[in-house]
Amino acid sequence: MGATDESSSESHDPGTSNSAVAAILDGHAHVIEGIDGAVTPSCVAVLQDKVLVGEAARRQAILNPLNTFASVKRLVGRQYSQVQDELHHASFKGRPSADGGVELWCHSRQASMSPEQISAYILQRLVRQAEEALGEEVDGAVIAVPAHFDDRQRQATIKAGRLAGLTRLQLLQEPVAASIAYGLGRGIEDSLILVFDLGGGTFDVSLVECFEGCLEVLATGGDARLGGNDWDSKLMQWVLQQVPGAEDRIKDTSATHRLLEAVEAAKRRLSSVPFTGIDLPFWDGERSLTLDLTRLQFEEATADLRTRLWPPLEQMGRQAFVEWAHRSGSQGDDAVEGSGNPPESTAADRFKPQSRHITQVVMVGGATAMPLVQDFVREATGIQPQVTVDPALCVALGAAMYGGALEGTLSGGFELADGAYSWDLHDRVSGLLS
Repeated sequence: MGATDESSSESHDPGTSNSAVAAILDGHAHVIEGIDGAVTPSCVAVLQDKVLVGEAARRQAILNPLNTFASVKRLVGRQYSQVQDELHHASFKGRPSADGGVELWCHSRQASMSPEQISAYILQRLVRQAEEALGEEVDGAVIAVPAHFDDRQRQATIKAGRLAGLTRLQLLQEPVAASIAYGLGRGIEDSLILVFDLGGGTFDVSLVECFEGCLEVLATGGDARLGGNDWDSKLMQWVLQQVPGAEDRIKDTSATHRLLEAVEAAKRRLSSVPFTGIDLPFWDGERSLTLDLTRLQFEEATADLRTRLWPPLEQMGRQAFVEWAHRSGSQGDDAVEGSGNPPESTAADRFKPQSRHITQVVMVGGATAMPLVQDFVREATGIQPQVTVDPALCVALGAAMYGGALEGTLSGGFELADGAYSWDLHDRVSGLLS
């Protein structure tokens, strides 16, 4: 959000894998970069005498797993009984709190911490970035949260914001924020927007309806254990299979970290070029690793992950009666066997809800930069996805635009002369949560 007479506010997108902060500067929304760049890894290392946040925490994670906390967003506001799978995959230890929630054990300090406390460290880092850019104190923020967050999770997010020193807080649903960043809904025509969000650690899909200027989330779906990190892991497995003896050398933690970084960089390059290479001199201290890699090889090695994108999309479509351009597998339950014609209509068909059609597609999350993901979305919807705004930053930008509209600091025709906001965002946006 933008500045006020006394103090400033901004917007946060605290993601599962990466987080970003944006604010209104000179009437426009800008992402505020920090020491790690435009995005900060959502990783915290709690040491005896200090706390590391971001890339510094991630780099020491292999050597200090018990005191390094990543993907804590999965645990915020949830009961211990609900997060057994998440804790099983985590490097740190968790246990039930007195109220049935989750406590995280910090080995370095021999003390327990809540997921909200860990989240607060990340928010504090983002607040400091904003304060340095704005040149004044920040005490308020719009925080973007997943559309599927329940009241307990939303309240826990607010608690994390308070622990970070923020006194004026507002929550906004992530798919609504992304739609705002892309400028969707500005026209007079109603639209049905698919927000396809594939981040580093999670996959979320949402349907956002723009009706008479009101943005409303109609349905959600996703896979909490699917993200860009899975493509990194799959590609690393493939690389190890191609290099004789590499699987034996991967036991060295330093070699593992170097290879994972190289694989992740190669994946990013393949989003813009058809082939690349991995070159790690003395990657295990003795031998080098050199390998050519094409985009086709990458897509074939990770094909099973692509198939996991369809079920959440299909399930959400059933909730909102969406008709897809492409159906996975068979032609559907209504197809007539042995003919290409639809079944004859019956009296009961007149009472079935009318099928909806997607009119806009918004891509969110850094992993959507992969051409295989964009191709999948294009095939499923028959629509070219919008990527005019950086998918990794659009949620933070949209939340900043919303906050700027509320405070009257956003320029560019967003605010109308009579004080009402376009899209009815001031009063009617259904993504606003208190």
